[in-house]
Amino acid sequence: MNHHRADIYILNGFLGSGKSTMLRHLLQKEKEAGRNVAVLMNELGEKSIDSSVVPSDTTLKELLNGCICCTIKGQLSQQLDDLFNQHTLDAVYIEATGAAHPVEVIEACTHPFIADKLRIKAVTTLVDTKQWIEKKGSIKVKKLMKEQVKYADIVVLNKIDKVSRSEQETANQTIKEINPKAKVLLTTYAHIDLTILFSQKNHSSFLSQTENNTHAEKDLHLHSLTFPLPKQVSRLKFSQWIKEMEANVFRMKGFVRFTSGPEIFLFNYSYGGLTFEKYHQERDVSLVLVIIGEDLDEKKIKKGLQLL
Repeated sequence: MNHHRADIYILNGFLGSGKSTMLRHLLQKEKEAGRNVAVLMNELGEKSIDSSVVPSDTTLKELLNGCICCTIKGQLSQQLDDLFNQHTLDAVYIEATGAAHPVEVIEACTHPFIADKLRIKAVTTLVDTKQWIEKKGSIKVKKLMKEQVKYADIVVLNKIDKVSRSEQETANQTIKEINPKAKVLLTTYAHIDLTILFSQKNHSSFLSQTENNTHAEKDLHLHSLTFPLPKQVSRLKFSQWIKEMEANVFRMKGFVRFTSGPEIFLFNYSYGGLTFEKYHQERDVSLVLVIIGEDLDEKKIKKGLQLL
C-alpha cells in the first residue's frame, strides 16, 4: 500500500527567533516549485499576528489561544486530518508557538488517525543567538530552549549579526554539545539555503511503505514508527511489553483489540503511565501502534510485537 504522503516540516523556536521570516522564504520556494502546501499556525494569543506572512492562495489553518503541547494537541491532529481530507498536499508547515515542546508537536502529527498520511521530514529549531548566549529568561524558558535544540534535526542560529565572531563560535559549540546530530546553520534574517531543508531525509516516494519508513527515519533525531496490530492480543502481555520498552520511548499510542472481546481500545503511554479507553466507533480506524522516541530499534520492536 503506497499512497500519497504529505511531507511535514515543523518549525520550532522560542518567541521572536525568526520563524515567520523563515516561513515566508519557505513558502516562496514552494510556490516556485509548484507544490501544493498548507500552513498550520499555533499561537498563544487570541489573535494571530504571524498569519499575515502566509500568501492568500495558501491553505492556512490557525490554532489560537492555546499551545499545541497542552490544550490543542487533539485539535492539531484533527486539523491535519481535515486538511488531508480536503486537499491533496505535498507539504504542510507547522509553525508551533514558541512555547511548544517538539515531542508534543510530533505526537500531534502521529495520531493513529493520520500517521500513514504523512511523513515528518524535519524538525527545525530557530535560535536567537544573542538570547542564547546571554541566557536571558526564566529557568523554565532556558530549559524549553534547550529541549527545542535537543530534538531538532536542523538548528538555525539566527541574528548572528548581533553578536561577535567568538560568541557565534561559543553558541555553535554549546548547541553541538546538546545535540551533536543536528545540522547547525548560522544566519541573519532567517535566510538559509532551503535545499538543506528539502533534501533532509528520503524523498523516495517510489519505495514501498516499509522501506519508506526506515529510509525516512534514518537521520531523524526523533523517530516515529507505525506498526499494524491486526491480531487480538492479551491485555496483560501487551501492558507488560509496553512497560518493558526501553527508556528512549517517549510516547506510544494506538488502537488495539484484546483477546477478551471485540471492543477496540485506544491506548496511550507516556512517562511510565499507561491508559486504555474503550473507543466508541464514530469512524473506521486502523488497528495500529505509533511509537515516538529516540534511536528506536525497529527490528526489536517488531519481534516483540510478533511474540505477543
